[in-house]
Amino acid sequence: MNDSELKEINDTIDTVEDAAEELEDAADTVQSSGEKKTESDKSHSQQKREQRRKEVAQARRRARSAQIIGYISLAVVAALVVWGVAVLIMKQMDKVSPNENYSDGLEATGYISGVKASDKITLPDYKNISVPYAEIEFKDDEIDAEIDNLLSGYNNLNTDESAQVKDGDEVEIAYVGTIDGAEFEGGSSESYKLTIGSGTFIPGFEDQLIGAGVGSTVEVNVTFPEDYRNADVAGKDAVFTVDVKGVYEDAVFDDEFVKTNLSDKASTADGYREYVRSTHEDENLETYLKDYLKENTTVNSYPSKYLKALKGIKMYDDQQSYEYMNQFYQSYYGSAAYDSFESYIGTSMNEYYQTLKDQAKETCKDNMIYQAIVEQEGAVADAAYYRAKLVADGQTEDYYDTLVTTSGEPFVLQQAIAAKALEIVKAGASVQK
Repeated sequence: MNDSELKEINDTIDTVEDAAEELEDAADTVQSSGEKKTESDKSHSQQKREQRRKEVAQARRRARSAQIIGYISLAVVAALVVWGVAVLIMKQMDKVSPNENYSDGLEATGYISGVKASDKITLPDYKNISVPYAEIEFKDDEIDAEIDNLLSGYNNLNTDESAQVKDGDEVEIAYVGTIDGAEFEGGSSESYKLTIGSGTFIPGFEDQLIGAGVGSTVEVNVTFPEDYRNADVAGKDAVFTVDVKGVYEDAVFDDEFVKTNLSDKASTADGYREYVRSTHEDENLETYLKDYLKENTTVNSYPSKYLKALKGIKMYDDQQSYEYMNQFYQSYYGSAAYDSFESYIGTSMNEYYQTLKDQAKETCKDNMIYQAIVEQEGAVADAAYYRAKLVADGQTEDYYDTLVTTSGEPFVLQQAIAAKALEIVKAGASVQK
């Protein structure tokens, strides 16, 4: 019901009410002039007038209620329309396209385009962070494990004929397999590195080599399993003639080993252990400081254009991974690993878009933190600085140029800004032992 219709109803009610009152007055006048009204007549007349007034008031209330309901209905409809449009807009904003330009949204300097990061966030006191040593400690058993892993890459083949094969040894062998005296496809090798007890070969093969001397020839008798992948030999008896060429022995970690193989890191075994400890504790310190900055920084507002660029870049990375996995499986197994991008990400696209938004905000926050620190300190994080840092970290002289070719110089300089900011924060941090 609109305003003009409501006004027409009210005017009609007023007219009816006025006419009724005039008629009542006229009747009273006529009656008083002609004959004397009795008390009961007066009472009846007043009751009728009062009834009419109640009816008029009721009609007005109904009209006003109709007007209010009309207004409310219009407001509800308008709100629903606005909400629906907003939802559609938000969903449209969430949707992004893959973006392979890693430097999108960045200025040539590596700063976020049009953004002064120190105005967008509130940083903690980043120059006086106290770090508990327990949070970054790299313990002795961790050092031992890393050195053991290192030594496995420096094992030597012991060809001394006095050596014998033991369970758990890694051995070098050559073998020829036959079934009913005839060689079969895939049953021979001139050189194979086998760990005894690994279960790499069919049951019984590895056990029969235990105790064999280096330089000896062993005849191994086995039966292929009924469900063996090669149907031509499944369930058949076979004989393997095996030549034991040698047993691999781990290198001994001592001063001589370090001088020979790790002279760029240390000159003694103890020195190398300390190198491992300090390197990992430095890495752990950086991780602690990054987490501290993120947890104690407040974002006042996010730059929307840069967030959109970050979402597109992350989507591009995800789709590249999806395509790579499918190509890998196709080339090795003859079929794709995933039938769609959604099956690869394991969620619906709407949920994926929300994940992209959250990840973009995390990345944006990190980048604004480092940019704000460099801004406030007036520090230099240019190409010359980053080239020198990469070389100091063990990269080649042309590694910077390789990164630029791959991702664009603004993106590479953004990494330089992060590196410079962490240097500043680390310089002011104190480790409490």
